[in-house]
Amino acid sequence: MIPRPVKFNRLMVSLGILALLVFPMGCGAVGPPIPPEDVGIEAKIRKQQRATTKDNAGASEDTATSVEEETVELPTFYPICTR
Repeated sequence: MIPRPVKFNRLMVSLGILALLVFPMGCGAVGPPIPPEDVGIEAKIRKQQRATTKDNAGASEDTATSVEEETVELPTFYPICTR
């Protein structure tokens, strides 16, 4: 076995410690995990529904318009690529 110089051993230990300190920072946010119930589209939809139910709790049903009453003007339809 070939003995290594002391400086080389200190260098390798220093690089190892540096790698252990830098590696977690490169992997993303360090901290407690976020539960899956609070992440994603379904969580956003639930949050919006809660906000709308709180807002609509004070509103009366008379002010709401139904789908049949709404009129939306659509642009004229022109056929494309007809033979």
